[in-house]
Amino acid sequence: MSITEERPARRGPAPRRKKTARRPLVSRLKRAAGLGWPVALALALCLSALAVDGWAGRRSERSPAANRALVDKTETGRVVADISAKVARIFTFTYTDPAATERAANDVLTGRAVSDYRKLSGLVKQNAPVMKLALTTKVTKAGLIELSRDGTAVLLVLLDQQATRAGKPTGSPVAAQLIVTARDDHGWRISDLRAA
Repeated sequence: MSITEERPARRGPAPRRKKTARRPLVSRLKRAAGLGWPVALALALCLSALAVDGWAGRRSERSPAANRALVDKTETGRVVADISAKVARIFTFTYTDPAATERAANDVLTGRAVSDYRKLSGLVKQNAPVMKLALTTKVTKAGLIELSRDGTAVLLVLLDQQATRAGKPTGSPVAAQLIVTARDDHGWRISDLRAA
């Protein structure tokens, strides 16, 4: 065949190139669909593992081991000493310097404890100058009930309070029991006070 001659025309249908191009795509889709169940299974296992991990985390927060008061003796001692000293400060009062107790309360109390304390101390402040009243509070015993990871401590505090009137004791010391809740907010601050 020379350059000037034409090629004979082909008879029959022209080859379908698109069909050959689709076959690999179809086979790839079939292969991907075949791999779909392992991927779905792996995804389901991952989601199940996350759910179990979250459940176990919440469960462990309520377990006795999560209560640091039971497992961290050093920190327990520090918390008890710090909060006991603060409780003694806010419940010690003298008619000659009521501002000292007020300053201590402002430094130590937060949240609901502020309003509860103000109600309680309001009566004392009214009557103290007239009666020349002073109240000395000592913590005789304190125990840490709970110390959580989020910085909350709950204590049972036993107090002895001695009242004096014009410098003379009004009777024998009076015992009191408090449930004290405190939060570690750059130092322990008392957030709740309740009679035990």
